[in-house]
Amino acid sequence: MNHKGVELFEFEGFRLNAGERRLERNGEPVQLPPKVFDLLVVLVRNRGHLLEKDEILKTLWPDSFVEESNLSVNVSALRRALGEAANGARFIETVPKRGYRFIAAVAEIAAVEVPHRDPAEPNIAGNAAAPSKRVLLAAGSIALALAASYWIARTIGLAGPSLSSVRSIAILPFLPLGGDEAQSYLGLGMADAIITRLGGLKKLEVRPTSAVLKYAGAIGDPFEVGKTLRVDAVLEGRVQQVDKRLRVTVQLLSAREGKQLWAETFDDYFTNIFAVQDTISEKVASALSLDIGGLDRPAGRRSTENTEAYRLYLQGQYLASKRLHEATLGAIEYFEKAVAADPDYTLAYAAMANACLIRAGEGWGGDLRMKAKNAALRAISLDDKAAEAHLALGQVLMRADWDWSGADRAFRRAIATDPRSAYSHAALSTLFTALGRHDEAIGEMEFACRLDPTSASLRSDLAWALHFARRYQDAIREASRAVNLDVWSYTAHRQLGKAYLFQSRFPEAIEEAKKAFEINGGRRRRVFAELANAYVRAGQRAQANSITGELRHLESGDPEPHYEMAVLHAALGDHDAAFRALEAACELRLTRVIWMNQDPEIDPLRADTRYKRLLGKLGLSP
Repeated sequence: MNHKGVELFEFEGFRLNAGERRLERNGEPVQLPPKVFDLLVVLVRNRGHLLEKDEILKTLWPDSFVEESNLSVNVSALRRALGEAANGARFIETVPKRGYRFIAAVAEIAAVEVPHRDPAEPNIAGNAAAPSKRVLLAAGSIALALAASYWIARTIGLAGPSLSSVRSIAILPFLPLGGDEAQSYLGLGMADAIITRLGGLKKLEVRPTSAVLKYAGAIGDPFEVGKTLRVDAVLEGRVQQVDKRLRVTVQLLSAREGKQLWAETFDDYFTNIFAVQDTISEKVASALSLDIGGLDRPAGRRSTENTEAYRLYLQGQYLASKRLHEATLGAIEYFEKAVAADPDYTLAYAAMANACLIRAGEGWGGDLRMKAKNAALRAISLDDKAAEAHLALGQVLMRADWDWSGADRAFRRAIATDPRSAYSHAALSTLFTALGRHDEAIGEMEFACRLDPTSASLRSDLAWALHFARRYQDAIREASRAVNLDVWSYTAHRQLGKAYLFQSRFPEAIEEAKKAFEINGGRRRRVFAELANAYVRAGQRAQANSITGELRHLESGDPEPHYEMAVLHAALGDHDAAFRALEAACELRLTRVIWMNQDPEIDPLRADTRYKRLLGKLGLSP
């Protein structure tokens, strides 16, 4: 007889059972993606000690090469799950450029020794024989059947009034059954398809995919999520693909009453995934006494019936949502495979255009701008009524071609096709900002925020528009709201810091710049430059010089942050260096240059004839 030890740890209301892979907060389970759970175990086991980044990477990904940014993403996800605020290290301390340390007080509970019989060891007389796997599976099936019966009875007996009162819903990204992190893309795709289908129903407000994206793979308490998203009900699910089979379990939960309203399991071939998505949507609508045929606006189309192309598209969309360098590159590869599998796949072409444009706008170069434009044009040629295609083309025309009138037409066409697309209105707002039409820009972005009131990204963009309109106090208000929506939003802290700078609230500006720096893991070159700029404007030249010195020697795969360096040199009073950087930014057509004419950080350069010449290249007038 040997024994298997069970590791139990407690810290600030949490209990971590490493052996059972279970985390609880005040007795309630906290769900974590597998790698995030493994990260927590490693940190807790080594509490009080600095763990180097390389050491953690080798522990979590022993058989594969993984970039450091993956670690920072998992650390951020763990901090969110533990409820740690971005303004202070309550559980996890970051040691810049080195690693992480778990700093909370941990109580290690005496290990419980669980008898574990060696399969080769004969049973001792008097011990009951171990149940066979078949018996265990049968018991599990009976338990599931009893649970289903209970919930059916509860639904019939109790849920009628609750169901009829549901007028808003959030469909959360489904979690992979069995914790298979590799299938997370499938869960996000299932949720997006149901959101698209239910989004056209009358009398039902459906939170868009952008509002639930941050919960992909890391859902804690769905009832709390429902309250955060301000909805009556939450639909959550589990999904798994095994060989050619697809299994999906879903449950509809009342966020207000804290109970289940409806649940069902679906088991079919993966080739029937579209039918499964439609069936789930129809059953949810039926449970809510809504007519799936009663659409307030056209439901989104899949634009493919090729399940392999769809699977590749979902994997690309999942990677694109992470907005990391290696993730965006991988997304492009998946989109290329998707259109190879189905050359008429409109949405895959539009998504490929967006992914290529993001990389081009960050300075990765190559033929990305042309690939983006060709993909967007192909999408429109396939389906002229697809809002996504017109939105993608508008972004290319604005950010890469500097074709302001063409971008205006494309964005307006996208809005005409789908008036409730928050991101089409947001795109038009960014165009108005570039053109100095600030009242229109703010109006469009405010409307986008009303369409998606829980989006930290859109709220940050509203702060951006207010900043360029030089309404700094209003920008502070909206950026603060964005931070409250997502305390780990890099963009929100960045915008809040910039607004503080122009209100001469320098300590707060530096603090927000540091938070943005921390969220990005200290890797991005432009974050270094922006932190240095905050110190310069605060009159702390020594700190700024120290950072710029590190920036010069920073080993990073990121492109040179020419625009941010131009801003930094302008603040330092080195106009020659500022213009060299600004000219490089324009030559590469970095995204930031489209707002150059409105950017208050460029004010020191405006009187120079070189500035007017650069502005002429963009087709803009002072």
